[in-house]
Amino acid sequence: MTDLQMNPLGSKLGLPILSHRQNLAVLPLLLCAVLLLGSCHTVVQVLPDKPQLSAGATMRDVTFHSAALGREMPYRVFLPAQIPVGQKFPLVYLLHGNGGGFRDWSDYSDVSKYAGKV
Repeated sequence: MTDLQMNPLGSKLGLPILSHRQNLAVLPLLLCAVLLLGSCHTVVQVLPDKPQLSAGATMRDVTFHSAALGREMPYRVFLPAQIPVGQKFPLVYLLHGNGGGFRDWSDYSDVSKYAGKV
């Protein structure tokens, strides 16, 4: 028997039958492929939301529909606690990095203090 022979089904599909020696050589490659593919799936751990809210500021979580992503997208807004009618305010957009979330700036910084100072 040669190292590579064709079985009836394999000949129709063009698939060879591997010898025992070849099976042993391919086994580590298959194991590496399974381990690599298995590690691609990561579980996202949702951490508790602990916003740092400064005096004089309020916080609201809002969503908008993203047509590009085809889903609702959350964002967080900080506003002064007291807003006089007709008052204009500066606007600041804070973007999180890859793997982050809309809560990151409020959970890990004191960014709300700027809303309280307006």
